[in-house]
Amino acid sequence: MPELIMIAIYIIGGLILLYFGANWLVQGAITLSLHLGLSPLIVGLTVVALGTSLPEALVSVQAAIGHQGGIAIGNVVGSNILNIALILGLSAFFNPLKVDSHLVKADIPLLAGATFMLVVLLEDFHISRMEGAFLLLCIVGYVAGNIMTVKRTSPEENKIEGVEVPEDHRKNLWRDISFLFIGLIALAFGSNFLVTGAVDLARIWGLSEALIGLTIVSIGTGTPEMATALMAAYRKRSDLAIGNAVGSNLFNIMFVLGIAALVAPLDGKGISSIDLYVMLGVTFLLLPTVWTGRILDRKEGFLFLAIYLQRFVAPLNALQEMFSDFS
Repeated sequence: MPELIMIAIYIIGGLILLYFGANWLVQGAITLSLHLGLSPLIVGLTVVALGTSLPEALVSVQAAIGHQGGIAIGNVVGSNILNIALILGLSAFFNPLKVDSHLVKADIPLLAGATFMLVVLLEDFHISRMEGAFLLLCIVGYVAGNIMTVKRTSPEENKIEGVEVPEDHRKNLWRDISFLFIGLIALAFGSNFLVTGAVDLARIWGLSEALIGLTIVSIGTGTPEMATALMAAYRKRSDLAIGNAVGSNLFNIMFVLGIAALVAPLDGKGISSIDLYVMLGVTFLLLPTVWTGRILDRKEGFLFLAIYLQRFVAPLNALQEMFSDFS
């Protein structure tokens, strides 16, 4: 029992450090980027998107270093299912979502293609360093394409959706740069604590690392995205809610898995083909919102929620039963 308490402290402490570390990093990075003369929208598409993906990236890199490929891949697969099925499902259930932004409309088909590519790469449940390098090359191309698109937008559109941009970014420059470095340190320690706790939990309960990655780790690292999307839906900012989920999933596939596989080849032992097809299925369910311009309404939101709960309630119940056996 004392060991379980220490594991809980590691996991909860890691999640807290990841949450605050990401916020501090993004705040500092926005101010620094604006000070260097980058436009707000470019900052939103690069710095903010990268910053919100760092918790998943550092957790997966930490897992790759420790040869826990199941956690690294399970974290991305679980996070991508969570971002669409749970986060967009809840957002649409509270407030129907409509796609308007041309950037989001372009990114949803791109995400469908990237997800299909990932399922093909994981046919052997292994991602090599060469495949990781290819994924990183894809994210570079994606960011470069977005920046080129931004340069053709009007000044009125050139803003960060849902992110508060300081009027005088020079006023608190050094304070925010300090936040940037503190955020990086918090993310480094948070990812280490979370992976350590998750691996120990899997060892004690006899669970696969992939299951821990698909449930506890992915839910924990997806908390910032959930808060952002729900707040966006509450404020009737549909593009932000959908764009947040779609952008996060693209970065998870190409950046998170790419950099983790480049550090060390990933062995996805324990990942189920069903989970890969669920991830692919919920992603393709978003396509009608692009093709028809339809609203993602409450019924469809309920469908997404049902898919998530059906796939993940059973594993979570197993975790609860095991916990009760140790209590």
